[in-house]
Amino acid sequence: MPWIKKAYNCGNCVIVKKYFASRYGAKREILNITNKTTPQQQTINDRNAMFRYSILANANFKEGDYFITFTFKNGKLPDTLAECKEIWRKYRRKLRAVYKKKGISCKYIYAFEYDGCRPHFHLLCNNDGVNINEFPKWEYGTPDIRLLDDREYHTIGEYFCKVVYDDEKIKGKIKRKGDLNCSRGNLYYPEPDVEILKSDNWDETPKADNGYEIDYDSIINGYVEVIESHLQFRYQSYRMIKLC
Repeated sequence: MPWIKKAYNCGNCVIVKKYFASRYGAKREILNITNKTTPQQQTINDRNAMFRYSILANANFKEGDYFITFTFKNGKLPDTLAECKEIWRKYRRKLRAVYKKKGISCKYIYAFEYDGCRPHFHLLCNNDGVNINEFPKWEYGTPDIRLLDDREYHTIGEYFCKVVYDDEKIKGKIKRKGDLNCSRGNLYYPEPDVEILKSDNWDETPKADNGYEIDYDSIINGYVEVIESHLQFRYQSYRMIKLC
């Protein structure tokens, strides 16, 4: 039952976490998966999701890729969320067909935000030579189209998680504010460099590896409760930015 450090190289940045792995190497690590979704476990699950989508966003998308928000104008908003989701499913199918025709794999992450706001979709997808004018027409409003800039670390993955995982607890049940998903089979998730640590005796301010600098705003120090034992163990995550 070791302490471990995992470092995910996403190109321009490395995302790192240190934690206690109750069953390191097993198919089910207690800190990541349990059959009980207690508030404490939900907090862990949400943090893991944010970590995962931050890695996916930075390992797969780059300057010039598309960040688009699809809205519904007055008179075009469906009556139910199920209808919105079906419209979005059909749109993604048409979008994949555009990419496939050009011999390009359509990679994307999306968030469907609907609680406390007018339903809308956020989409992060690759450019790779597909002109925005070739996208299927969105018949329900005017999309807001932006291009990713050249920053070393993009926060879109975190943003997507925050808009859908901002939990409300009503009568003991967790209420989500949206849905989050990604394309299947074509997103790169880097294998981490794994280091076995002797203990949790690490500095609250980590040191950068050669060729990198610490993004100090990204440092998170905290504790994780192992549900079965009700013990708490130190946790740390941060990112390092590649030096030019």
